[in-house]
Amino acid sequence: MGLWQIQPQIMLLMASLIIGLVTGLLFDIYRRIKNLVSPGPYLTALGDLCFWCLIAAITFISLFAISSGQVRGYVFIGIGAGLAFYLHFISPYVIWLFVVLDIYVGICIMKISKFVGKITGLIPIRLVQRIWQDARRIFSKIRH
Repeated sequence: MGLWQIQPQIMLLMASLIIGLVTGLLFDIYRRIKNLVSPGPYLTALGDLCFWCLIAAITFISLFAISSGQVRGYVFIGIGAGLAFYLHFISPYVIWLFVVLDIYVGICIMKISKFVGKITGLIPIRLVQRIWQDARRIFSKIRH
């Protein structure tokens, strides 16, 4: 087996690792949106189904574009390894970034709300309080 026959296999393995990493990132984004919206059990199940259908479509389209739809066993191992790597090493930092962004967005909204309140006499504080409470709750879970 020459080098020209191994190179497409290596490219396919690298692509499957990247697909696993992207899946992990999209999962963190979906999880954050789900925590902000707090849907009921039926909408959660529907959202989960839609999320995994989207991930399956992205995976199949990517694999078809890279290898003309040819799937080998190591592709699934590569996707799983990329996802495991992301969830173990990268996800805590992404979640921390989401929490920090929530806190800073909450602070900015609070300042804008106070400014608007001084001008109009109305303070849209409930949304700010909700963002602040969610960010503090999530941040306290990350630290412990």
